[in-house]
Amino acid sequence: MSAIRLLILGVLQRQQRPIHGYEIRRELELWSANQWANIAYGSIYSALNKMAQEGLVQQTSPSEEPRSKPTARIEYTITPAGQTEFARLLREYWWENKTSVDPFQIALMYMDMLPRDELLLALRNRADLTRANLRSLRYFITLKEGYPEVGRFVLENLGLMAAHVETELRWIEQTLEKVERGELP
Repeated sequence: MSAIRLLILGVLQRQQRPIHGYEIRRELELWSANQWANIAYGSIYSALNKMAQEGLVQQTSPSEEPRSKPTARIEYTITPAGQTEFARLLREYWWENKTSVDPFQIALMYMDMLPRDELLLALRNRADLTRANLRSLRYFITLKEGYPEVGRFVLENLGLMAAHVETELRWIEQTLEKVERGELP
């Protein structure tokens, strides 16, 4: 929840005006956050509601219309408590190295329990999927470079993702060669 909090509070902090949940979603889509933040866009609304209950964001009605009217949408602004939480999370993620758990690394510990032929097929398949992911990331980077409204930080983030994917691909290819030579498992 902390990552989505940081994203949402950051968008609200950057906008400095009341905005709809849909506008937050559009901003995150523009940043391709689903690629690098593992965010389900539907979770934005439940996170906003939870943060409103905690006093981190304030819900406001965009006009004098009653909230029960179907066309009235709720707008959100960041509260002083939300600004404090944003600053805390921002610094936490910049200064602390938090490792993420990749289930593949757990499965890797049991590579010797797969038949060799299946292991080779799985590694080749993983290499193909990783190459496709890398092509997709490179395409996104090229695409986003043409949009001035996309901040440079988005391109830097996608570049970091591409570097991680390139490293994983290199590892997969080297491991595949070791399995083919009989050095692994």
